[in-house]
Amino acid sequence: MLNTKMENEIEIAVRLYDNKLYGTTYGKGLYRKAIYNGSIDVNESDAKYVIDLFSYDDWCNKAKTDEQMAMLKNIEKNKDNLYSWINRYDRISKQKTLVDGCVVMNAESNDMVVALNDTDFGVVGQLMVSAKPCKQSTNGKKSPTLLASNSDLTEWKASQNM
Repeated sequence: MLNTKMENEIEIAVRLYDNKLYGTTYGKGLYRKAIYNGSIDVNESDAKYVIDLFSYDDWCNKAKTDEQMAMLKNIEKNKDNLYSWINRYDRISKQKTLVDGCVVMNAESNDMVVALNDTDFGVVGQLMVSAKPCKQSTNGKKSPTLLASNSDLTEWKASQNM
């Protein structure tokens, strides 16, 4: 197999799941608008990230920090794209912490750009990956709708929680 990974490139796996709660309410006049929920795992790191992919307008409404507002000025609206801010997920405390970065995915081609700047865990980079559809599991295990990776997942360390 041809190794196309660059020398110091971060190895990631992006798993996307259909949001089964899409369109339902969680309060008066408040609707769940994420089309996909997902996770980003990083090989050789304990960091795990969670994402929710929205249309551009819904994603813009989720911007909370000055950095996010500045980032919005550099990202063009495209009706075929889905967008997400990135949160680091602490597996022990179950806390989510916003980190610098975003994900932009073209819903037609399933190509995505992951821009991640988490200096606390040393995970910094801009990566391009292409997602492929997954077969749904018949044994009751939750399997992703789409999976994208820039490396061979069978070579990831055995202790990695998938």
